[in-house]
Amino acid sequence: MEERESRAELLGKRRRHRTRLRKPSDAPVASVYTDCTAPFYVTEIEPWEREERCQLTPDECIMDDEYYYIHSRLTVPFRNGRGQVSWDVWVQINPEHVRHSASSKVRHVKGRLSSAIPGYPDTLTLPVQLTFQGSSKLPEAHLGEAEHPLYEEQQEGLSFQRWLELRPLHNQYHQLSDAR
Repeated sequence: MEERESRAELLGKRRRHRTRLRKPSDAPVASVYTDCTAPFYVTEIEPWEREERCQLTPDECIMDDEYYYIHSRLTVPFRNGRGQVSWDVWVQINPEHVRHSASSKVRHVKGRLSSAIPGYPDTLTLPVQLTFQGSSKLPEAHLGEAEHPLYEEQQEGLSFQRWLELRPLHNQYHQLSDAR
């Protein structure tokens, strides 16, 4: 009798294990998210000087009443189409662009990337087009055409192997206290 019960328990465990291994058809899309809390050039300013020169909020930053930065999201899809990697980045824009297009609901603004993304050659000043999609979402950043690996990966997708290379670099970078 005990043999039958143990055999039934074993079969039950196998069934549960098989169920866990199956890929669900409507699985949620996986995404990986990292962030940067201030524009690169702001982090280069000494902390005691930052308070005088910069007005920093979670959504925007004004430095020396001359440079205007918008917090946005740069998204790179995985090649297999099952998810994406998102970076919070800062983009320097002309403040006139924001005032001029404030009346429209969806607007596009050109700017320059102001976040150093590790694992890529120099990403500072790469051309970017921001798409504002309402007040509740971060603007989407799309790189302008450039001969740069980040642009190519945003267009073609990121391989899983490449993400495994980038992940530790991002984790290390975003733990720096000076970037906060």
